[in-house]
Amino acid sequence: MHEISMLVFFIHGVNTTKSSYAQALIKNIEKELSKNQYETKANFYSSFWGNLFNNKKQQTVSYIEEDFKLACTKHQEYEWLHDDIYRYRKRRSQFINNFLGDFLIYQNPERGKAIRKTILEQFNLFIKDHYDQKQIHFIAHSLGSLILWDILFSDTLSEDDPAFSFREQLKQLDIASITTLGSPLLFLKQMWDIDFSSINLLLNEVNTKNKFRWINVIHSSDLIAYPLKAAIKDEIGSKIFFCDQYVWQDANGTEKALNTVGKSDLAMVVGAEDAHSSYFYDNLDGAIAARLITYNLIGKTDKLSDRCVTPR
Repeated sequence: MHEISMLVFFIHGVNTTKSSYAQALIKNIEKELSKNQYETKANFYSSFWGNLFNNKKQQTVSYIEEDFKLACTKHQEYEWLHDDIYRYRKRRSQFINNFLGDFLIYQNPERGKAIRKTILEQFNLFIKDHYDQKQIHFIAHSLGSLILWDILFSDTLSEDDPAFSFREQLKQLDIASITTLGSPLLFLKQMWDIDFSSINLLLNEVNTKNKFRWINVIHSSDLIAYPLKAAIKDEIGSKIFFCDQYVWQDANGTEKALNTVGKSDLAMVVGAEDAHSSYFYDNLDGAIAARLITYNLIGKTDKLSDRCVTPR
């Protein structure tokens, strides 16, 4: 039996309303650690910023509803067709609340800084509670992968940004790995010309007892998740092990049925939202994600190098 001692810190992405979002995934990781004959001394912390700026998203939806009602009032002659004037209102509101709102809020410099400050405060509490443990791992989902990038590596933040205090804390720890789940970093690299060589600068300043590991996990039906290897391979140094990993599953039964009858466009729409959250589900998708994360946590890079697609 091998003994493992580590700290694992989660950063969530969009559409997260409960601080318990990683509970099922953590249980699956603990199961995988046991299967690999590791005595678990892993401590997990699910950072949470999803309650910040809810008023901004609700305000946007209320503006839309106010303008819609105004249009309806002005055109009573179309009373039976009002819902057709501005279609898919419920779905639009869900999209704002669940996805677009969080993403746009984070792009605001001051609100982004406030989110990073909240995460820093939670991180400080976490490492203070486990002062005797030094090995740290990060797991970030969706927009959380951009937040993690900014906290650890971004060179475009203001000098007073909480990210720099975060990095100072890391100098007292051994940063071992990161795992990104459902990450849009490929497109964000294009938007902001992200230079992944910034990783090398941080690793020169902090402790890394072994080769730093980064795996990027992609559910096959997740429209927000994209591979990164080709985009970053010439920018990261030899101190980094990187690989993409595909969770090759159907997001739900409806997606599978629609693909079976050749309705791939509809299947894509039906499966996308479940796929983007599937890494945290207590199902086969979540179990596969936990297995890949566990390989990364314990440094089984041979298992990750051997194949990048998990068979159905």
